[in-house]
Amino acid sequence: MKPAHLFVFLAISCGSVFANDGPNILIYIADDQFLSSVGCYGADPSHTPNIDRLAREGARFTECFTPSSICTPNRGVLLSGMYPLKNGAHPNHSGFYDGIRSLPNYMKEIGYRACIVGKDGIQKPSDMYKWEFRIKKSKQHVSGANEPHQDRHRKTRFDEVAKFLSSKDDRPFCLFHAASLPHGPDVNEIPNGLKGYDANNFLMDAELGQYLDLLESHGLDKNTVVIYLNDNEARNDRTKNTLYETGIHIPMVIRWPGRIQPGSDIDTMVSTLDLMPTLLKIAGGEIPAEMDGVSMLDVWDGKVDRLHEDLFFSYTGVIVNDSGRQEKPFPMRAIRTDQYKYIRYLNPEIGHPKFKGQKFPAEELFDLRSDPEEKNNLAQSAEHQQIKSQLGRKVDEWMQAMNDRGIESELASLKKYPFGSKKK
Repeated sequence: MKPAHLFVFLAISCGSVFANDGPNILIYIADDQFLSSVGCYGADPSHTPNIDRLAREGARFTECFTPSSICTPNRGVLLSGMYPLKNGAHPNHSGFYDGIRSLPNYMKEIGYRACIVGKDGIQKPSDMYKWEFRIKKSKQHVSGANEPHQDRHRKTRFDEVAKFLSSKDDRPFCLFHAASLPHGPDVNEIPNGLKGYDANNFLMDAELGQYLDLLESHGLDKNTVVIYLNDNEARNDRTKNTLYETGIHIPMVIRWPGRIQPGSDIDTMVSTLDLMPTLLKIAGGEIPAEMDGVSMLDVWDGKVDRLHEDLFFSYTGVIVNDSGRQEKPFPMRAIRTDQYKYIRYLNPEIGHPKFKGQKFPAEELFDLRSDPEEKNNLAQSAEHQQIKSQLGRKVDEWMQAMNDRGIESELASLKKYPFGSKKK
């Protein structure tokens, strides 16, 4: 098979860039969707027909994880390939540290035109976070969103998307669509009879379907890598704002005609950290040493069936925007292997601010093979002290590598984004 990322190097007066013959890239990220609500992951297939279609035409990932359990950190990870505590976007509604490069920078440098559509989870400015193209949502609400509190759910301006796709610009595109659905608030009943979360989920899926139809009508479907995934789970107990599996285990489906086997399942443990390095490999770029993720291409091609020995996770309890601001540090750190999950709560005495002060133990350890629902905490089990110590040491080493000071890092974020600080 010929590589899909052939390119030639051009020198121009303003510097060096690539005239890139790589495939187009469409990334569609859902908002607060839970894994068990997706048809190809076991839910009602009539609710997500387009995601299911994508799975039939591509690969379904069964072990994909996101490094946090709340919006901004996870979107920052997707865009930078770095853990949240390294790129700076670890509190919700925050932004990157100055000097952090991300998808819009990388893709432009290697000859792609990058565009964001819809929600931008990176809400505070940094010196380098700048998109070449941006398409905002329309003023028209989606079906069922006819009350003031549902204002965030607006239709995508697909006329503008079509213009972007059909541009005479010779560069391939990287289109990043950040949905507002199926995140609450719930919409009212829609024409097919669905309402509440099910309606939100259906409308999100229908939006993805419009993208798939647009690619086909523009003759771009055969040369576009389509990536669908979610930022973090929600709606169920022990999900968003926790580091349990039901908060960090997400759906991901990828279609790449001629490269990924249609209808396949990929059971390798991967992270959304790995997305940005993979995009760079697809596009023919180099993966910077500062990235924490690794390319998934060998997994996609079936060359390897193991990418990570373990994955790390963090939750920053403070929230730095003015509305809903949360100033009580409640840091969590965790590590996951194929078998075990170890979670550490750095300030357990105060209780979880998001859960009415619910108390958690200082440490939790779960055997995911025998206890996939994480009900039996083994942290005090005599026979599990060795594995707990091993995983705890790895968390210590990882925190040190991330310059993570726990509570102190959260308090520093509150100082960086004081009440009333200007949003991007």
